[in-house]
Amino acid sequence: MASAGAYRYNLLIPRRQLLILCVTSLIGGGIGSVILLYTSADMFKQLLPYLLLSATLIFTFSEPLKMWLQFQSKKSSSESPPLLILVIAQLAISIYGGFFGAGLVILMLATLSFLGIKNIHTMNAFKSFLGSCINGIAIFPFMFAGLIAWHQAILMAVGGSLGGYLCAHYARNLDPRFVRIFVIVVSFSMTTYFFIWGENR
Repeated sequence: MASAGAYRYNLLIPRRQLLILCVTSLIGGGIGSVILLYTSADMFKQLLPYLLLSATLIFTFSEPLKMWLQFQSKKSSSESPPLLILVIAQLAISIYGGFFGAGLVILMLATLSFLGIKNIHTMNAFKSFLGSCINGIAIFPFMFAGLIAWHQAILMAVGGSLGGYLCAHYARNLDPRFVRIFVIVVSFSMTTYFFIWGENR
């Protein structure tokens, strides 16, 4: 939520569309969180490395992919993808985020990039705000189920909020190309980690 506040000026989207995406994220995050309460995470741990790899590759090669799609679509239409596509994609990502969450940022960045949002700071604004919606709503089912260790959770919340705001604040002043390269490096590192050690944890 703190990083979303730092990126608030980069949310370059009409309020109506932003509200729709926010509601979509809340619904999806709630659904995923409830599913997690009744489902073992073992199967998801097995799928996670492949999901991370797919999202990382999509984000890394999103520009040539988008150029190819635009070239292919010139014969029919040159319009940007409709809001409905973004809503459906965000709903699926939100359910995933509420259910497990690892790699959520990569998936959101990959989807936003693939759907035509180029500026990395605008993408970060979207993923921070919508990610806050997902994580915010996902906590409620666990609260009602009494599964939260509050002392540890409060410490993590304070540290995460402070770090999120500071990182977002300084990242906005960096060259977008540098930030994009950094995200790609971290994404591949995370993917490699889960492929090698993920199943043993």
